[in-house]
Amino acid sequence: MSKTVSIVEARRELGRLAEEVRRTRRPVILTNRGRVVARIAPEPIASTTARQGAPDPFAGLRGSVRMVGSFDALEGAIRSLRREFARSLERRVGKHPHRKKRDA
Repeated sequence: MSKTVSIVEARRELGRLAEEVRRTRRPVILTNRGRVVARIAPEPIASTTARQGAPDPFAGLRGSVRMVGSFDALEGAIRSLRREFARSLERRVGKHPHRKKRDA
C-alpha cells in the first residue's frame, strides 16, 4: 500500500521521503488539498539478462510487483494460457470456415 503525503509536507521532507522510497521500494503519493497530484516512485531495477544472454522479459516489472511464485512459473503459465487461447480460437474458426468478414 502506498503512503500519502501532502505536497507541503513533501517540500519539507523531500530527502527523507526519497530515502524511504529507495529503501522500501514503495511509492509515495503526493496530494494537494486531498487530490492526488504526483507520485514519487522507486527507480526501476536495472534490467538483467536471463539464461543464454536473452533479455529478461520481466525486467520492467522488477521491484513494482510482489510475486508469490517464480518468474519462470509465471512465464510458463502465460505460455500455457496462450496455447489454450489459440486452440480455442482454432476450434471457433473451424466451426465457421466460410464466414465472411464484415466491411469496416
